[in-house]
Amino acid sequence: MTKAVIDLGTNTFNLLVYEKPSGAPLRVINAEERPVFLGRGGIEQGMITTEAMQRGIEVLTAFKQIAAEQGVGTVRAFGTSALRNARNTSAFTDQVMAELGIPITVIPGDEEADLILAGVRQAVPLTSKPALVMDIGGGSIEFILATEKALMWKASYELGVTRLRERIPVSDPITVAEEARIAAHLDDRLEALYAIIDRHEPHLLIGSAGSFDSLAAIIAADTSTMLPNDATSFPFSALAFDALKDRLLRMDRGQRASVPGLPEHRVDTLPYALIAIDRVLTAGGIRDLVWSRYALKEGAASLVN
Repeated sequence: MTKAVIDLGTNTFNLLVYEKPSGAPLRVINAEERPVFLGRGGIEQGMITTEAMQRGIEVLTAFKQIAAEQGVGTVRAFGTSALRNARNTSAFTDQVMAELGIPITVIPGDEEADLILAGVRQAVPLTSKPALVMDIGGGSIEFILATEKALMWKASYELGVTRLRERIPVSDPITVAEEARIAAHLDDRLEALYAIIDRHEPHLLIGSAGSFDSLAAIIAADTSTMLPNDATSFPFSALAFDALKDRLLRMDRGQRASVPGLPEHRVDTLPYALIAIDRVLTAGGIRDLVWSRYALKEGAASLVN
């Protein structure tokens, strides 16, 4: 049976049309990401603006049509940081249900982390050594420490790139002083994560979805690496990340917009993601990374009936 899941992120909505035969791997029929910027203009005030709601309705209308063309009868949708923190969430979810018949389940941060790990496990083989999963969204960042057999620790921090951008506006291009301010803001709020990293010494950082999608595409282009459309993972080194970070952070917006592999809707938020990744790598001395194409929506597909 063909099914569909939609991840309603703070910046983008993500559609997954799939089949999941019993005992078989997930078969992706269609996966699509569209910018919505649901948190724009209101995320730090705990509100979804009227304009953001309208953008969301338009994208969900298109996604429902795509799913219907693939023979999907029922669509499940999951709301994350922007929706779980907004005071007017029900105005949006009620409108979606009334107009489109799509039920939206707004999930807490720890459940979001569970679904992310369930998605990552389908894309990246974990081992007996602890690995740290990092999922950078617009509203929150999820961290999960896991091995092939166990979930060791998880946390969700309201430090997504849209929140950071509203809290700490920067120049164009960003200055070294502004970089330091963002880093200090992250360090102040990630002390518990750094303690976990220090205790368990993860050997690998697995980055899923969002900003990591763009990083993988940019690094693949820089290294003339063919990244197939059906690739579910892509390893790269901290050295490759450091070189890319240093280059991108010195660019202004117009220069970043011309970088192959970087979509327009991430041009303004990527500097914040780069700084966040750098802080985590530095805290753990982690030298190896791998991108996971699969994240929340694939995890939901594997767990939701």
